[in-house]
Amino acid sequence: MIASCDTAAVPAQMHAPAGCDTFLDARRTRAPRIALRPSWALHALLLAGVLIATTAFFTTFAPWLGAWRALPPALALGVAGLLAFQAWRRAQPAFVEIGADRFAAFARTGVQLVDGRLLGASQWGAALLALVVEEGGRRKMLLVAADSLDAETFRILAVSARSASGR
Repeated sequence: MIASCDTAAVPAQMHAPAGCDTFLDARRTRAPRIALRPSWALHALLLAGVLIATTAFFTTFAPWLGAWRALPPALALGVAGLLAFQAWRRAQPAFVEIGADRFAAFARTGVQLVDGRLLGASQWGAALLALVVEEGGRRKMLLVAADSLDAETFRILAVSARSASGR
């Protein structure tokens, strides 16, 4: 006989069957998954930042070292910036779930990136939402750009996040 995690079958004074955590099962009520598109605005801003940093490095050292000697370290800085950009891009969530007291973010592969309590949000204009999530005693920040969602879903996410900060 296989034990079930059904709490109705377990009397109140008894513990749940082994391997069943009723608190976590109750907490994991399915919230709708919200799909996020890649934000072209954030991509463009980060790539522009890498380009500006590379150009600034080159123009700073070219008068002292000469143009040909300053070019390899400037290109190395640009490549390092592009590799960091690529790593950041892979770590961005593709889906988020917002529940009553739970926030989760998932990668395109289905790997769970963040699962915890939403502490609050800061919103810069109508373009960017910075979500703060507490996961296992640690705080993580997640940026959600307005162009990664439709306008109504972005508004709902912003309102949910702002109301979570009051809890």
